[in-house]
Amino acid sequence: MDSLLMKQKKFLYHFKNVRWAKGRHETYLCYVVKRRDSATSCSLDFGHLRNKSGCHVELLFLRYISDWDLDPGRCYRVTWFTSWSPCYDCARHVAEFLRWNPNLSLRIFTARLYFCEDRKAEPEGLRRLHRAGVQIGIMTFKGETCTLERAI
Repeated sequence: MDSLLMKQKKFLYHFKNVRWAKGRHETYLCYVVKRRDSATSCSLDFGHLRNKSGCHVELLFLRYISDWDLDPGRCYRVTWFTSWSPCYDCARHVAEFLRWNPNLSLRIFTARLYFCEDRKAEPEGLRRLHRAGVQIGIMTFKGETCTLERAI
């Protein structure tokens, strides 16, 4: 059984905000899912995922949470800490998922922005997420420390 916790060394390597991320070809997503009840919240799940051959990590998470029987009368907050920002196609899928699940809100904190050399669509994908209500932030060293305490 895989651990829900990521090794600190692996986290620091993949989530370090560097200009040239040589050798970092995998995308990691640490997540926290909470149910909000008025002024309080209840943690439901946390963990991490890594992209698999042929499937980006954002889509793996959407498949995972789609299997949950989320109560449409309750509000849920999902927080992602990602080593790379979503590509255009993943951003499109996430925005569509949120459109069909209006009781779910998403915050994304990413270590690095992903830009494909062949396409210039990634900035539009991030704008699409923003229009869908997603809060997006770039992690700094201070954020990584906070992330380390929360997600690992």
